Amino acid sequence: MEQGNPVEASVLVVCPTCGTQMHPRRELIGKRVRCPECGAAVPVVEQTPQQARATTHPPGENEYRLSGDDQPVEQPQLVKVKCGTCHALLYPRAELIGKHVRCPDCFKPVLVVAPVEAPPPKKLAPAGEYNLDAPPPENPLAALVPTTPRAEPILEPEPLPPPAPSLWYWTGIFSFPWYPETVSRWMTLTLFAVFANGVAAYGVGVIAEMAAGGNALGNIGAAIKVAFTIALAAISWLLMLAYGSGCVVAIIRDTASGNDDVADWHDTEFPEAMARALDVLFPMAGAGALGFGAYLVLLPLVGGPWASVAGGLVGLFLYPIMLVSALENGAFWVVVSGSTLRLIFGFFSGWLLVNLEMAVVTGAWLQFTRIGSHYLPIITAILGAPLYAAVLMIDARLLGRFLYRANEIVSERAAQSDEEDDDGDED
Repeated sequence: MEQGNPVEASVLVVCPTCGTQMHPRRELIGKRVRCPECGAAVPVVEQTPQQARATTHPPGENEYRLSGDDQPVEQPQLVKVKCGTCHALLYPRAELIGKHVRCPDCFKPVLVVAPVEAPPPKKLAPAGEYNLDAPPPENPLAALVPTTPRAEPILEPEPLPPPAPSLWYWTGIFSFPWYPETVSRWMTLTLFAVFANGVAAYGVGVIAEMAAGGNALGNIGAAIKVAFTIALAAISWLLMLAYGSGCVVAIIRDTASGNDDVADWHDTEFPEAMARALDVLFPMAGAGALGFGAYLVLLPLVGGPWASVAGGLVGLFLYPIMLVSALENGAFWVVVSGSTLRLIFGFFSGWLLVNLEMAVVTGAWLQFTRIGSHYLPIITAILGAPLYAAVLMIDARLLGRFLYRANEIVSERAAQSDEEDDDGDED
């Protein structure tokens, strides 16, 4: 069948851009179809083959027309554009600069930009005689580029953490809770402690008042009141201990790395703090159990007061060892670590000094709390909260300083031992 006589189910459409003949279905009349050659959108209309061919602008293949004018036909000015998607080269007319044309290959819009004029070619100097002995011409960039090498390196190395002060057991220890980077955590822990201690002291007072009046849990209202107070105290203490545990872990970690300020406080966020609570509380429970065992053993031998003091000292001495071991092993139930014991025995004098300071600070706070709770429990709970927060941070700071200093000493001794072994091998 000839091309000019389409079947009844299709119509003849000629692309007005490139002259390609298409035969879309009749149900597409009134819509547009895409030209398979140039990608132009061509409307589908009902027309005769002569009308369809007359709509195309370029002449058909092998057809020529003569202009009646003797002047040459002016060619349109084209610009060269490259598609940013498929990198096809397009040559749109210059009047389309600043507009978008559609790429015939990938059909993406391409912005037509004005061509950049190439710089004129550099003229070469005329040929002449060359004097090989003449000095080289002066470099115009010599004044801008220094010829002397830089004394310092171009890429500065990352600074190492500052070393701990010479008085590592004293400098920056007792003032640490009030550092600008630390005071907000100290205040938050203080507020938690005030609420937790206040609720606990109120509950103890309610129970004592009920016991003194002979109405222990005689009615439902009193029982509900006591149960609510105990539950609220337990929740508030759990939150306080979780936040305090996160502070302890963050302080020990950064201080043991040699940093004077704690930069990474992510363990104080509640999801991490709750996970860190067992790292601090389980060793505390273990040390407390061993201290109570020492108290029971010494009670028939030395009496109650001395047995209490001995049991407390055992718990205070063992708790730092078990805490650091749990943090070293990454498991709260592993409270004995070989590396921690090596650091302690490698720098035992520093360990005794740190424990002495911790015992003095913690013992003073416990004595204040014990005496105040006997006379003014509510006021003692409120006033003891900031002291509790400060003692917690000071003890953690002391442990971090000990670990940093003990690592230095053990490393220096290992290096000296290696040097002596090398000297002995050479001899």
